[in-house]
Amino acid sequence: MNTQPNTLRSIILVIAIAGGSTWSSLAQEEKIDLEARKRSIPIIEERISVRTSQIAEIGSEILQLHKRMDEKLSRMVDRLAAVKDSVRSAHSVGKVKMEVIDGLQKAVEAFQSRRLALERGLLEGKSGIPPEVIKNEIGHFDHHVEMHIEQMLNISKSFTQDENVKRYESRVEGGSYGSGWSRPLIKVSDKWRQNQKDRAMDKKQREDVITALKKSIAGCEARIKDLRKNLEDKSLSEIDRGVIQSDLDSHLSMLQTRQSQVEELLVVEKPNTTEISRDAAAELEEAVADLMGDIQRDLQTIILKHAQLSGEQSKLFKLQENLEARKKWLEEYEKTEAK
Repeated sequence: MNTQPNTLRSIILVIAIAGGSTWSSLAQEEKIDLEARKRSIPIIEERISVRTSQIAEIGSEILQLHKRMDEKLSRMVDRLAAVKDSVRSAHSVGKVKMEVIDGLQKAVEAFQSRRLALERGLLEGKSGIPPEVIKNEIGHFDHHVEMHIEQMLNISKSFTQDENVKRYESRVEGGSYGSGWSRPLIKVSDKWRQNQKDRAMDKKQREDVITALKKSIAGCEARIKDLRKNLEDKSLSEIDRGVIQSDLDSHLSMLQTRQSQVEELLVVEKPNTTEISRDAAAELEEAVADLMGDIQRDLQTIILKHAQLSGEQSKLFKLQENLEARKKWLEEYEKTEAK
């Protein structure tokens, strides 16, 4: 007896049953997927709402930190720019001025480093953050960089300039030729000694500030060269070309500002400053020590918060893209089903 046809019929039947089951399963999965996609919309919207609130909270914290730091620095810069050393305070005032200049320079370098990271992220386009959002944050850093450099210049220009001070002063007491005749006692003037200290301190700080400005100029020039080379790429999209051109314009303006600032430091008028006593200088030293500790902590927190902000923004905009894609898919699916 030939059983091959029966076996073949059995195989066909099994395949048919399996096929029907598969199509039924696929249809069921499609239905389930459709319902799951619909249910996911409010879930993603809620995640977006939470993320948006977190970003607003971090942004508020950053603004408060900047405000606190800026107010402290502004008060101290104004205070330092109005005073100078006396014979009694020696070079205490000059020393704390240089400490604050150094602190300002560190803030500038930290903000410039963060700015560069944002620039790279903008050109690479991997963060998912819209260019206009990143540009606003870059502008935020540029504002603080320029403000702190201006504060450095204000302190630098407040150092006592070279003065024509007599080196020796004559005193009649104490000198004698041994026959009843007195001779004047010649001694080095304390004011002249102080002027020498002021001159050495002024030279040192001026060289430091000018070196920092020239370093910034070199960085601007290198960046301008790179950006101009990037613009030669014919395959650039209009968006990328606009981003690069905007960055180029910003660095050209920055370069011009830095060059003017160097020239400004080379010719400085005699500052309108008041001598302070040893006790006042000691109080100033303590205040600057406290300030530098606060600024260092605030600066670390600010940079950390900015990094946190970028991370949250990246997640938010990716969620928004996901939401829009799901809504679009559902809309197109429903239109197809309606036909």
